[in-house]
Formats: sequence, C-alpha cells, structure tokens
Amino acid sequence: MIETISIIGIFLFVAIFVASIWANVFLLRKLLYFNENFQQVINSTDEFSRHLEKIYEMPTFYGDESLQQLISHSRELRQELADFQNRYSE
Repeated sequence: MIETISIIGIFLFVAIFVASIWANVFLLRKLLYFNENFQQVINSTDEFSRHLEKIYEMPTFYGDESLQQLISHSRELRQELADFQNRYSE
C-alpha cells in the first residue's frame, strides 16, 4: 500500500515538475516575443516623432499649434514607452 502511494506521489511530482518547466518555457517565449515587438513600437514612435518635426519645420506649417501639440504628445508617448521599457527590462 505504501509503495503504491509512493509511486503515485512520485508520478504526480514528476508530472507537475514537467508541467511547470513547460509553463516557464512558454512564458519566456511570450516575454521574448513581447520584448522584440515592443522595441518595434518604440522605433515606430520615434520615426513618427521625427516625421512630425520635419513637417513642422517646413515653411508652410511652421508655427502651427496643432502640429506643435502633436509633437509634444509624441514626445510624451515616447518618454512613457521608454519608462515602461526601463521599468521591465531591469
């Protein structure tokens, strides 16, 4: 009787151990995928901000308040994304 309980206990332990390893590998892959795509989001935001600044510097649009607010908003968004990345990359 004790041998049967021991075998069942060992089997359950091994099954739970294997499942936890699989779950950790799964979560690590998701985290790496998120990190790679998050870097792409940051790069796209930076590119968008530079594009807005180039448009704002054109003589036709220089001084436009709407563009200035968009530039300000894109800088704030870029800073928030950088803060988020720094917070979770440590």
